[in-house]
Amino acid sequence: MICEYCETEIPIGLSVCPACRKPQSAPGQTDRRALWFVLIVVVMFGIAVAEHHLVFSH
Repeated sequence: MICEYCETEIPIGLSVCPACRKPQSAPGQTDRRALWFVLIVVVMFGIAVAEHHLVFSH
């Protein structure tokens, strides 16, 4: 595994980088954050489009 901050190689099983001492996120956690961000953006866009149709449909 590679450190998210200093890009040092981290031995398997460690959750803290031995070089910079910063905690590492769990594998896949970054991917989930990106997925949630995209999902929230899509929902917000959908709400904006729905409101636009409600306002201008009259």
